[in-house]
Amino acid sequence: MQKVKTAALYRRQFFIDQSDLDLIAAAGKQVPAEVEGQVFERLFDWMRNCPEYGEYYTEDLIAGIDQGNSIIWSDMISGVLDEAYVERHLGFGDAFLGLGLSLNAFMSLLAACQEFVLEELIKYAGKDADFILAFKKYAQVGLDIVSEVYRKRSLKSLEDQNDALRELSTPVAQIWEDILLLPLVGFIDSKRAKDVMEAMLDKIAETQAKFFILDISGVAIVDTAVANHLIKMSKAARLMGTQCMISGVSGPIAQTIVELGISIDEIRTTGSMRDALGLAIKEAGVAF
Repeated sequence: MQKVKTAALYRRQFFIDQSDLDLIAAAGKQVPAEVEGQVFERLFDWMRNCPEYGEYYTEDLIAGIDQGNSIIWSDMISGVLDEAYVERHLGFGDAFLGLGLSLNAFMSLLAACQEFVLEELIKYAGKDADFILAFKKYAQVGLDIVSEVYRKRSLKSLEDQNDALRELSTPVAQIWEDILLLPLVGFIDSKRAKDVMEAMLDKIAETQAKFFILDISGVAIVDTAVANHLIKMSKAARLMGTQCMISGVSGPIAQTIVELGISIDEIRTTGSMRDALGLAIKEAGVAF
């Protein structure tokens, strides 16, 4: 996963040097304290009258801005770009996105706030080209941090979804005392095979099952790689004292495995899940 950007990296990325920050700080000192409240009132008016903010303009959002407006204002006019600044704005970004703002809405909100602040700075400190360029570069850092927060949140959401899908794709179930079942459906690649084996071995260790039925009737393609994965799963189960039965071996699948020349002497197979379950129940001596 990509590391969080540092303040030094932001300075290099947007060509910000200390003279730029000094220009912003000097301009900020000329702005009267009461202007802070005026800027945020203007921001709220802009939000109320902006059609795109209809669904986002909520009491929670306004309260969130009110709670942090002094820090936001100070950061915009102080010309400070250090690690604490980056951490604060990562926190702001996460909080506002947590209120349901889309990335576009959040970027628009921050850009509007920056523009209103810049107008006030120009009003009191003058329209100096070097200062305006410095502020524009400084403002880009805030926008980039918003994007970083959104990227991290999206990546986390994707990882959570992938974890959920992996759990659904490896549904090991204890269907009887000492008997586990895992029906495989779809395609099996190296990543999924690894997940399946981990789920299988974890469940075997948890239940101390004596039989594990791996049903492949729903597997789309059985090639050399898939067959080798099945052999590895069977051997791994046997090392833990569990017999592995592979069920759902159809005629085409059997022919494919034979044509590939893969040895399956150590693997127990059946044509159907029912047959495998019957054998497992019989050999386990399950009483009805």
